[in-house]
Amino acid sequence: MAVIEINRHPSTRELRQFAGIGLPIFCAILGAWRVYAAGEWTLAVILWSLGVLGAVVGWLRPAWVRPLYVGWLYAVFPIGWTISHLILAVIYFLILTPIGLVVRWFRPDPLGLKLDRKRDTYWVSHDPGQDPKRYFRQF
Repeated sequence: MAVIEINRHPSTRELRQFAGIGLPIFCAILGAWRVYAAGEWTLAVILWSLGVLGAVVGWLRPAWVRPLYVGWLYAVFPIGWTISHLILAVIYFLILTPIGLVVRWFRPDPLGLKLDRKRDTYWVSHDPGQDPKRYFRQF
């Protein structure tokens, strides 16, 4: 099972969301960046027009936007894969590993798994409780 899977057959709703929200926002940001970075108003207006055109086409004919949607997913897949694996590595090495080391340092055998040849048995007695009705009171 992959962490990220590419949806090659998106629903009409997903295509309309992409065309109506994602594409115009991307084109607006890209156009604003071109105006800010280089002062290229012509390219910015073209990008903004493409964003609006893509939103209209995607709303009226979502199937026409499918190749653009799938191409976008393939283009950004390496970014998503890298970021997800980096986040998992950071969580593991910066959160879980220190917790494990602290637990090992202060409680060497928290589960009682260490072999002790002096013990006769490893059985732990358990008191099941007196009232069976408590099973029906979960909270």
